[in-house]
Amino acid sequence: MLIRWLIFLHILSAITFFLAHGTSAAMMFKVRNETDLVRIRAMLDLSDSTLEIMFIGFLGLVLTGLILPFFLHIWNMIWVWLSIVLMIFVFIWMVRMSEGTYKVLRKLIGAPYRQGSKELPAEPPAELDVIFSHLKNIRTTPIVLIGYGIPMFVLWLMIFQPF
Repeated sequence: MLIRWLIFLHILSAITFFLAHGTSAAMMFKVRNETDLVRIRAMLDLSDSTLEIMFIGFLGLVLTGLILPFFLHIWNMIWVWLSIVLMIFVFIWMVRMSEGTYKVLRKLIGAPYRQGSKELPAEPPAELDVIFSHLKNIRTTPIVLIGYGIPMFVLWLMIFQPF
C-alpha cells in the first residue's frame, strides 16, 4: 500500500510541477515578441508567482523518485540511473538558462531581480534596443527539446523500462 501512495505522490508532484511551470513556458513563447515594458514586467511577475508551487512539486518529484527505487528494489536497473542523470542535467540546464535569459531580462527592464538566492532591487531600465535585442535572442527550440523532450523520454523510460 505504501508503494501505491509513493507512486500517487510521484505522479501528483509531476502534475503540480508541470502545471505551475506552465506559466513560465507560456511566458517564454509570448514575451519574445512583446514591446511594452509594463506587459513584459507583468509576464515575468506572473511566471515568478508560481515558482514556490513549482519547487514544491519538484521537491516531491525528486523525493518520491529517489525513495521508490528502494521500495521497488530497482536500483540495479539502468533506466533508473539514466532517468536520474537526465533529470539532473535538465534541472542544471534550466537554472542556467533562466539565469542567463529571464533574470537578465528582469534587470534590463528595471524590475527587482535575483542573483543566486539574493533578491536585488530594481535598477533603471536599459535602452529599449538592448531589451528588444535580448528578447529576440531567446531561442525556444533548445528549451523545448531539453525542457519537454528529456522529461518525455524519462517518462517513456519509467513506463516501458527498456533496460
